[in-house]
Amino acid sequence: MKKVTTGILLQGRKENWTIPIVEEHQQNFPDSEIVVSTWDYEDVSDIPCKVIQTKLPEPTSPYQSTKNYQIIGCRNGLKEMTSDIILKTRTDIFMHNPNIFKIFLAENTDKIIFPDSGFAKESRDYWIADYVQLSTRKNLLDYWNLMPLHDGTTNEAVEKYLTRNYVLKIKNDDRPWNIVRDEYYLGKRYHEDFQIEFEKSVYLERYQDILLSASMEDVSDDRLFKLLDASNMKTK
Repeated sequence: MKKVTTGILLQGRKENWTIPIVEEHQQNFPDSEIVVSTWDYEDVSDIPCKVIQTKLPEPTSPYQSTKNYQIIGCRNGLKEMTSDIILKTRTDIFMHNPNIFKIFLAENTDKIIFPDSGFAKESRDYWIADYVQLSTRKNLLDYWNLMPLHDGTTNEAVEKYLTRNYVLKIKNDDRPWNIVRDEYYLGKRYHEDFQIEFEKSVYLERYQDILLSASMEDVSDDRLFKLLDASNMKTK
């Protein structure tokens, strides 16, 4: 029986945490393929794994966001990977659980597993966390390679833009959200299962305030989307 291979893709600009994150992944997953996908202006000489560098996409107008950064960065990283199961994450996120791939295998699923932080409630249509995805290579290749680039004409949170396009345009599924959510996605606990440590949630007070407001439900969906997207623009 063929052994299932695993890989980790870290996408984004080089951050203060990037090298320690790579080193921890190498310690926790010594047999896994590890790739960093970042921009061609970064000094990557000290990153201790395979690195893919890409020209930064042109900014969109009139609305700017990180949507195309993530789409293009993930495409170029994934095409260099051969692993059966891939954890797509960011260059500023620790994933401390050394058994994360075992969680995926135990589920025996081809869905996209994502960290459920608790504040992105099911009532928010097409809202799935995009910063971490755990799935088969085929699923992630379909997700990112078929994802349409953003043309800048709409002001929509990255999470909602990606989820909506994946379900409606890539899967061609217009059934109610409460049905399709469980068809294509599987949430696992942010802290207990993924054991995530997020650089900007530790150091950026503004980001902490956004999440606190969301958890207390005193901010509208549209306002939350805009705040998160603006915060992403300042940290990517």
